[in-house]
Amino acid sequence: MLRPDTGPEAEAEAEAVVRPVRAGEPPADLPAAYLAGTGFSGEVGQVLQLPGAPVTVLLGVGPRARPDRDAIRAAAAGLARATSAYRRLAVHAPSPDLRPLVEGYLLGGYRFTRYRSGAAAPTDQLIEVLAPETPDAARGLFEGRRLAEAVLLARDLVNEPGEALTPPAFAEHAARIAAETGLDCEVWDGLRIADERLGGLLGVSRGSLVPPRLVKLGYRPKRWTERIALVGKGVTFDAGGLSLKPNAHLAGMKADMAGAAAVLGAMSVLGALDCPVAVDAWLPLTENMPNADPIRVGDVLVMRDGTTVEICHADAEGRLIMADALVLAAETGPQAIIDIATLTDAAAIALGRRVAALMGTDDTLIERLRAAGARAGEPLWPLPLPDAYRPQLRSRIADLVNYTLGTRHGTALLAGHFLREFVPPHIPWAHLDIQGTALSDTDDAEWPAGATGFGVRTLAELLTARPGPTA
Repeated sequence: MLRPDTGPEAEAEAEAVVRPVRAGEPPADLPAAYLAGTGFSGEVGQVLQLPGAPVTVLLGVGPRARPDRDAIRAAAAGLARATSAYRRLAVHAPSPDLRPLVEGYLLGGYRFTRYRSGAAAPTDQLIEVLAPETPDAARGLFEGRRLAEAVLLARDLVNEPGEALTPPAFAEHAARIAAETGLDCEVWDGLRIADERLGGLLGVSRGSLVPPRLVKLGYRPKRWTERIALVGKGVTFDAGGLSLKPNAHLAGMKADMAGAAAVLGAMSVLGALDCPVAVDAWLPLTENMPNADPIRVGDVLVMRDGTTVEICHADAEGRLIMADALVLAAETGPQAIIDIATLTDAAAIALGRRVAALMGTDDTLIERLRAAGARAGEPLWPLPLPDAYRPQLRSRIADLVNYTLGTRHGTALLAGHFLREFVPPHIPWAHLDIQGTALSDTDDAEWPAGATGFGVRTLAELLTARPGPTA
């Protein structure tokens, strides 16, 4: 709720009033010695509650030289975790840009408690942001809330157990979200997938008793000059197929559909943000299990475009279902294709839990994505696709192998090369490997322990930035 910057009524009626404090600039009305004794210095995310009626909450937002979006998001997330018990807060805005404040508070306060018996219901809070009533402020509040809701949608999906979020269940969620947000939606069942010759998706799904789905979503503004296609990996549980994963590696495999969840989250907010770009999204959905009739090592699958792929590792399944979806996306003639997937452990090992890998064939598209990620607070690090690595994908009996045996070197880049094979050279393409960023082990700024929803804000930022055509 937006209030004038004086806000006397909001402050008087609130249980707590939040005052931002910059590092090295203690409030003039509080003794410096007292603050020093508490350890509060105004660093990003520090929170100090002072008794009174209302309670005064000091919120550290970092030094004046760094009042950026990332710092404000992180500070607001810390505030949300520290003030969740209050029903009514009055928050003095630390910056005229209200979007990161709203994003950080809503994202930092997220908890997934659906399956916890006796879990307390979320507090119904009223947060009044004290800032000048301007069009920019109103837009910041609106955009921050809608983007946060899109991220929370993705987080909820990723946090769901695999037995609950099967491919058909995911497709039902997508159809419901599409109906609520004005998106076009098609859901293909197993028969349609077979008719469309999606050999990668069919092959991976053979090992599951649950049938696959493919979801196609479409967004069309009234006027547009650019059309982009999105592809999101949707393996709702990845046991590794016949290349069964060790038990220690199975715990996070319900999150192997985080790419599809990110795409769905981003698509859900395009209409609200008046996105000027036409967008089609393809979500191939399956489990990768060792039941029924799983693909064997040595089998050959035929992709939609006729490319034959020898299976050298049944746990390198994501690239198989993504290949079919990339072919479908390319057939519609978009001006760019972006895919997002929890694809390789190598990307996580190289870049850790806060930075996702970015690869592609078009420098302009890659830079647009990197800049969008920086604005959204989701860092992306470009990696190369050296042509010299391409021969490692050759098969003795088919066109390609899905995994290069005998090497641990450059496997994230080899996976990127595999996907590249299914995008025509004339279409700019970029690939986001979010294996390391889809889950967080601990609360970290606006990322809670569990699903992060990484990629939603980057894709939404790119698509709503009103760029010119890529090609």
